[in-house]
Amino acid sequence: MQRDVCLVGFGRVGSVAARLLREWGLPPLVVDASARRVREAEREGFEARLMDAASGSGSLFLARTCRVVATALPSRAAVEALRSLIAAGAGRIVDVSYIPDPMEFAGEAAKRGVTLVVDAGVAPGLSNMMVHFSVEHMDSVKDAYIYVGGLSEEEKGLGLVASWNMEDLVEEYTRPARAIVGGRLVALDPVAGAVSRVEVPGAGVFEALPTDGLRTLLHTLQGRVASLVEYTLRYPGHLSLLRGLRSLGLLDERSVVVESCSIEPRALLARLLEERLPREGDRLVLYTRVRGRSGRSVKTVEYILDARQSEAGLDTPVLTYATGLVHAWLTRHVAVDAGDELPAGVVPPERFSSLLPRLLEELGRRGLVVWRRTTYEEEVHTGAGGL
Repeated sequence: MQRDVCLVGFGRVGSVAARLLREWGLPPLVVDASARRVREAEREGFEARLMDAASGSGSLFLARTCRVVATALPSRAAVEALRSLIAAGAGRIVDVSYIPDPMEFAGEAAKRGVTLVVDAGVAPGLSNMMVHFSVEHMDSVKDAYIYVGGLSEEEKGLGLVASWNMEDLVEEYTRPARAIVGGRLVALDPVAGAVSRVEVPGAGVFEALPTDGLRTLLHTLQGRVASLVEYTLRYPGHLSLLRGLRSLGLLDERSVVVESCSIEPRALLARLLEERLPREGDRLVLYTRVRGRSGRSVKTVEYILDARQSEAGLDTPVLTYATGLVHAWLTRHVAVDAGDELPAGVVPPERFSSLLPRLLEELGRRGLVVWRRTTYEEEVHTGAGGL
């Protein structure tokens, strides 16, 4: 029997997505390579199978059984799973995993007739939709910035909560951040390129590190924007900590030998963060700002989300919940509403920007209120080109 939705990965984000899909009348078949997580899914009343989606048999089963495959895996596991699912000819895939370069799958997915919706989360994902929706309502665009932070509610300790995969967190601090500066594609160092003070309206003052979350927007907005950068927000003082970790070599991939054991410092750091960070009491700040021209005026459009787990009344971290909600919402759209409108190949989240008002309504109903602010200024001519 063919299923409407199969969900691969019953971890933090996947479990949230599964519950929401069931609430919306699309109970997924859950697939996971972990026996423990399969048991957890079964205890929650889901039909679940112990299966590796990256294996030939697993991907073939999913391709034959599921109209839509929703994937929620750590980045390293996701790359292999997506390759296998595309090779098996899975018709539609909606992925929330942080894969390094989603466009690498474009050619093979198109060849196999597979529609791969990538980056179906908060940032990238919701942030892409906010930026693209803003761009589409301007005559021309000057710059666009995304600021996002998964933080602890209280500004203490590391200022973090283990609300997502810690290997991906450490990777965020080390991977060069692709951006557009001065109309050119550049790679920024997350630590060296950090900004010591960023004020988010209504949310406070933060430090900000350039991170590699723009991804498909770099292709979608290429040639249309002079500056496009994503920054990850952290509480003041975090940059000093990161510089210390880097100087000690704790962000290195090169293994060191300790008492005959080979240890990768970065993997050790991720494991310690996983074990020591709190798992509750988080805060999600998402701020996008796009500036351009509308008629004779300079137009700025801002979206602001500042949500705390305790205030939202959630039993899971707000970043985890919001990511799972966006993933489930886009999965439902692809399964129920999209029809044949989606092409084969890689489909970026900004493709769905026209649906942004509906998605923001759903977030608001669940206590995650997004504010929009639009301002206009008269264009000032300086004799040097202005905006």
